[in-house]
Amino acid sequence: MSPARWRSGSPAVRAAVERWLAGAPGAPEARVLHDNPRRRLVALRDREAGALLVKQFRLGSGRHRARDAWKARLGASPARREERALRALHAAKVPVAEPLGRARLPDGDAILVLRYLPGVPLVEALAAPARARRALLAALGAAVAALHRAGWIHGDLHAGNVWVTESGPALLDLQHARARSAPSARAADLGWLDYSLWPHASAAERVRVRAAALGLARPFDAAAREALRAAGAAALARAADHARSRTRRALRPGRTAAAVRLGARRGLRARVLPEAELARLLDAHAAADGASVWKEDARGRITALAQDGLRVVVKEVRARGAARALADRVRGSAGRRAFGAAHGLRARGVGAPAPLAYVEERRFGLPVRSWIVLEDLRPAPDGLEAACAAPDAALAAFARLLVRLHRRGVDHGDLKCTNLHLVGPAREAYVVDLEGVRFRALSDGARLAALAQLNASLPDDVPAAPRRRAFARYAAALPFARGGDAALREVVARSLARRHRWTGAGCRLAEAAGPPAPSDA
Repeated sequence: MSPARWRSGSPAVRAAVERWLAGAPGAPEARVLHDNPRRRLVALRDREAGALLVKQFRLGSGRHRARDAWKARLGASPARREERALRALHAAKVPVAEPLGRARLPDGDAILVLRYLPGVPLVEALAAPARARRALLAALGAAVAALHRAGWIHGDLHAGNVWVTESGPALLDLQHARARSAPSARAADLGWLDYSLWPHASAAERVRVRAAALGLARPFDAAAREALRAAGAAALARAADHARSRTRRALRPGRTAAAVRLGARRGLRARVLPEAELARLLDAHAAADGASVWKEDARGRITALAQDGLRVVVKEVRARGAARALADRVRGSAGRRAFGAAHGLRARGVGAPAPLAYVEERRFGLPVRSWIVLEDLRPAPDGLEAACAAPDAALAAFARLLVRLHRRGVDHGDLKCTNLHLVGPAREAYVVDLEGVRFRALSDGARLAALAQLNASLPDDVPAAPRRRAFARYAAALPFARGGDAALREVVARSLARRHRWTGAGCRLAEAAGPPAPSDA
């Protein structure tokens, strides 16, 4: 008797899969490609049935058996949904794997059998020379266009679900695909793909993909530019959704973080940092003196420590008064906020030190003290040192950072040059001092305030010319409603009003404005 209850599939396919399941003589050669608690992918090579891919959905043996059983009864199991989509799309000549059969196993798991497509992942294929890379990206857009012309959206369209064969890109993992033709649904589909390509393709290359997917040819007219912008906006929306989800998950135990309790202190630690090592770091922080102590006052203490090859910064913050403790009860302690902010920044592609742990101490339910443990970015210079040594390079890096921060909805809250570090050979700007970070859409006023704060924190040793060039780069990427000239005047006025390191020396606009009004402080 067959171990599988077949819903579809030719006799040759059924026989090959059943020989593999039974481990019988003459079973197909098998190679496990992927295996996790949700599904397993196995490539089979059979003399009669040819090259097959078996997707085993762990519906009966997985973690959500009851839920998956109800989905199966409703005809919404992932195997059935994917088979239905693949049959329609393969018939419409969309580049997808051919579905060959579907069955249910005795333990309740489902299997979907596809024609195996030899190839490589998209990200690997993008390592091709420039001309081949351009052709590949255009072909990727054409594959998306074919999907949408067929009246379907993918539902989970990212770089990891694209497989590059000899004949071009093929779309994988269509269990979330559905028949929809609304322009907004297509834009969201394309936006998800665009977002997934951020680490792997330039903005110009991603526009090439969008144009091919939308069937647009150069030169782009006004309607074409609007369609391209809509896809770009969908990518930004997808990035924001993904980052918010990552930030929320970072603040609870999971795959990457574990709960920690050290006496009265509780919090989270990265799983790469053992609890015993965290305890030793906190003890070393309390006992540190001399050069290891960067700062200490009534508000807290910051130390730089090295232990077992690990270099970290530990920041301790003490609550100042009942009002601050009550506020932290709602928004989270400084350590918790910094831990979440570091994860949120990194999820948004913004440079930040790796968050290793936070713990907090509470009394009567109120956080009164917290600690955050972060990667030590040194020997990367801070922004003050870098700007004085090489103003043009440093301010160009600051401008790139500000564009990324503000485009991705990040308000740092204390954006001074000493809270920036230029990291690595590329001198990418990273941010530190994270407990004031907020994730929100920024108004022009909030953006101007951030620019002024950073500008005011740079000393007169940094000339006016690189400051102007940095502002021009920023304003070209993120224009102001009032226009660039008016915005620049506002930045200068606000910078002078802050009365920080910059006096306006050498700046024509500052000299025309005259000396700032006396401070009330």
